[in-house]
Amino acid sequence: MFFQLSLALSFLKATITTAQECPAPELEPLQWDVFILPAVPLANLTGSPTAFTLIHGPNSAILVDNPISIDGTNAIADWIEETLGPNKRLTHVYVTHGHGDHFYGIPVLQQRFPGVQPIATADVIAHVAEAIQPPLLEDFWGSLFPGQIPAQTENFTRLPDSGEFELDGHVLRAVEVSQADTYNSTVLHIPDLDLVITGDVVYGECFLYLQESDTPELRALWKQAIDEVTSLNPKNVVPSHMQDFEGFGVNHLEVTRRYLDVWDLEVTRATDKEDLKARMRAAFPRRIGEFILELGAGAAFPTAT
Repeated sequence: MFFQLSLALSFLKATITTAQECPAPELEPLQWDVFILPAVPLANLTGSPTAFTLIHGPNSAILVDNPISIDGTNAIADWIEETLGPNKRLTHVYVTHGHGDHFYGIPVLQQRFPGVQPIATADVIAHVAEAIQPPLLEDFWGSLFPGQIPAQTENFTRLPDSGEFELDGHVLRAVEVSQADTYNSTVLHIPDLDLVITGDVVYGECFLYLQESDTPELRALWKQAIDEVTSLNPKNVVPSHMQDFEGFGVNHLEVTRRYLDVWDLEVTRATDKEDLKARMRAAFPRRIGEFILELGAGAAFPTAT
């Protein structure tokens, strides 16, 4: 009896030791690359450049957001083909929020990469459904990009409530942050890269879009969203709208907050729309995107009807 028990214990110990000596194989690391699409003029004003991020493992890749236009999407597609080479496949495009300049070109991407599936949270998909309605799609965006917005034929797949999905075994997570430059905003957290792709929650050296965050309460929610990104402890962040001389440091978080703080102050001091724009240019002389500045200042000082 003693011998049998000792033998059993020895076998158990050997089994545990063997398991410890044979750990599961490590995942091959992810890589990330960023393409900054240059700004185009909008309504005789300067537009904003936009950053698009490609996350890829040994076999598969996901694009975060997609340009609005046919030409912009083809430029991104050429870059993806060059970056991935013949042995990796683009499988998904993740959309951070429902502004058309982050997803309208997806049907072109699907032509270039058959089988690519758009994914987003339930609230973002609801926002997308609103953004493809004719008044916004045709009257606003269509007038700014004539002949450049494809028919909206894409069908989105809803992410689970956890926001989590996998890329070559690595977990990626969509994080809902509510209000930023629009409602139902999200960021994409890639823990294994210490990376957050922030959509329009965080900006680089471009004027912030404030037409939809035109009250102190909404801007306070935006600042809370920045706090949520900060709490993820990233080492790198990718703003959607940035210039190509910028890096991907976490300083973007505090600089975006500072812009909102300055706007909160200057909007109370300015006498009219033009004065507000002049004040923001003086405070942030490196920022570009006059079209976006015009929309925000116009919301702060609407024209009387």
